Amino acid sequence: MGAHTTAHVKEKDRSLTLSHHESDAPLLPMAQIERLKEILPEKVDWVFDQAADEGRFRRTETKRVNTLVGIERIGSMLVGLIIGCFALTLSAYLAMREHDWVAGVIGGITVVGLVSAFVIGQRRSPPEGRAVLSNRK
Repeated sequence: MGAHTTAHVKEKDRSLTLSHHESDAPLLPMAQIERLKEILPEKVDWVFDQAADEGRFRRTETKRVNTLVGIERIGSMLVGLIIGCFALTLSAYLAMREHDWVAGVIGGITVVGLVSAFVIGQRRSPPEGRAVLSNRK
């Protein structure tokens, strides 16, 4: 939901009330919509249209971000596979050419690097239920 803060100041026969509502919801609270209907009834439909536009934008943006994250992850795995295959092929080639030390170092580093990248990468995955949010406030 959102945070709601209200401040009251009274001085003899005068008073001042300040109200602040913070929410990530695209729609105003009902009390404010009712007040808007009293002041400018033609703007209520506009507020609902804006809320619908904001909802469509959020859904589109979430879909776009999730698609790009998926492409990034699959691309990273493919690039890692290509680099690993290349390094292991190079290691095998060097071993056949009797460069055992170099082949062992390249092959060993490649295997250790790939295994550690996949193990550490799985440990650092975000917790379940965490949503992707935009930077807008």
